[in-house]
Amino acid sequence: MSTATDAVRGAVAAAAGRTVVVANPAAAGVDEALVAAVSSRLGGAEVVRTSGPGHAQALATGLASDVARVVALGGDGTAREVAAGLWARPGEDGVVLVVLPAGSGNSTARNLWGDREWAAVLDDVVDPTRHRVRRIDLLRLMEWDMVAVLGASSGFLAQVLIDARAVTGLTGRDRYYAAAAGVLAAMPDHPLRVVVDGSVVHDGPASLAAVGGGRFRANAFQFLPDAVLDDGLLDVCVIDAISGAALDEVAAGVPTGAHAAHPAVALHRGRRVAIERTDGGDLIAEFDGEVHAAPGRRLTVEVLPSALAVLAPLVPPAG
Repeated sequence: MSTATDAVRGAVAAAAGRTVVVANPAAAGVDEALVAAVSSRLGGAEVVRTSGPGHAQALATGLASDVARVVALGGDGTAREVAAGLWARPGEDGVVLVVLPAGSGNSTARNLWGDREWAAVLDDVVDPTRHRVRRIDLLRLMEWDMVAVLGASSGFLAQVLIDARAVTGLTGRDRYYAAAAGVLAAMPDHPLRVVVDGSVVHDGPASLAAVGGGRFRANAFQFLPDAVLDDGLLDVCVIDAISGAALDEVAAGVPTGAHAAHPAVALHRGRRVAIERTDGGDLIAEFDGEVHAAPGRRLTVEVLPSALAVLAPLVPPAG
């Protein structure tokens, strides 16, 4: 790319206000060459690097008042922390989040930009005729007093993330796919009670209970095929304890959302969702790709409508 082209793009970015890139060096796809390339495409944007868990959130909360855009360069964990930091800033200061895919899952970026790589996303970011500001919902995780962008779950997805830590010889997304294959071979199930807006929608063994506003999780899984990021509602998917042919059928349908038609799957929608383990065991939950043990064996999620301003393509991605 020519220096002249970069200068023009930099002028466009500067006209919209100062841009800061929050880069996570620990993310699977982030190296110094990528950081330099992203900063250059954004007209020499300032780069700040995270040093550990929680740092991206602190950086986003502490942004100077003249910052108009903050770019999350990492995976879903980085995007969640930056989003949480922006949400925690006092008042409506107009800072807009740009999520670039540079981690392992990149589900946040996919929900916003489709399956485009970072360079294609930046093409839209630097061209004001090709993007818009979109206010999306956030999820408030009551037991932790934290927020998430895409969703939370117990069961299958959480177990995949746990098992992926032990996978050797693979990196990035391949590590998660290998772990998913192992979990499917011995699908977990736990007795769960799921309550949506005060009504019990499930009470018994379940292999997965997922809630959120993001259609894609783990990049390719559509557990919530009808979810919309800015409708002010939480989508819920509960999958009964399944094995054998039923497990094969549901697993085959998840990448396209076709699993929703299976009798072992129930979809719901509401504004407050509680997932509780009823046998006294620990409820292991994940939100936006991070695993946590739920305090009190309960996960409660409330929707925060229109809580975050993000940059999104003018034309929504297909599929």
